[in-house]
Amino acid sequence: MIESIITVLFVGFTAGFIFAMPIAGPISILITSNALKGKLRFCVRTALGASIVEAVYVLVAVYGMTLFFSSYSNWIPYLLIVGSLFLFFVGIKIFSSKLELQNIEETGKKINSSIEENKGGLRAGLIINLTNPSLFFGILTSSFIVLSFASSVGLNTGGLEMMVQENVASMQELTGETFDGIDSTFVDTPNLNGDVQHSSYSLLLSIIYAVSLASGGFVWLYILAKLLIKYRTKIKLAYLQWIIRGLSFVLFGISIYLLWTSVNMLIVQ
Repeated sequence: MIESIITVLFVGFTAGFIFAMPIAGPISILITSNALKGKLRFCVRTALGASIVEAVYVLVAVYGMTLFFSSYSNWIPYLLIVGSLFLFFVGIKIFSSKLELQNIEETGKKINSSIEENKGGLRAGLIINLTNPSLFFGILTSSFIVLSFASSVGLNTGGLEMMVQENVASMQELTGETFDGIDSTFVDTPNLNGDVQHSSYSLLLSIIYAVSLASGGFVWLYILAKLLIKYRTKIKLAYLQWIIRGLSFVLFGISIYLLWTSVNMLIVQ
């Protein structure tokens, strides 16, 4: 039991840390743009909000509550619309913000100590991930790959890989599609009948995995924010302003893409 708990802790934290590294998602962009302004508290609060939602999604993906997907799927287009509008609003806020024309290090300290400047970080992290259904599918896919690999090399995951495999099979049966990065031939559905048992121990392991994976992502986002704040003084103020505005345009692009996706889904329905 102790062995599987330690394994799940290590695997979950490592996976969360690595998967959070790409600076392409809306959370990373939001944290990057605000870190370049010196707003560490805002970044930490945003990362915390995002990590809370991520932990819940991981628990759902691993423990086998994917049967709720049949009702949840009806809300996906509307969640995408809300998410796209929120990201567009955040993008406007980032684009319209200006750095003060004074010593950039002093400006950062002033912003970071201001309660008004750091409001909304937790809310932003929560809303962005809650209105991002693709995050759930990404977590399900990545957990399947990570836990299956860990089990294949002899690590004791306490049977979590079988639970995720069952969930992937259930989701593929519901949607009729194969997840990107997962070959359907590796989802051995006939062998799942009666093999996967949901007990208090499996729930404990699922919670540990969910918290450790979310913690890994939080730690990376915190390190990212600290590094950007530390080295932002090396960048000229004008360039820094253009970088921040460039990131706002990336958020506009993501917002438009989500809106377009939601409209197509509603048309198909």
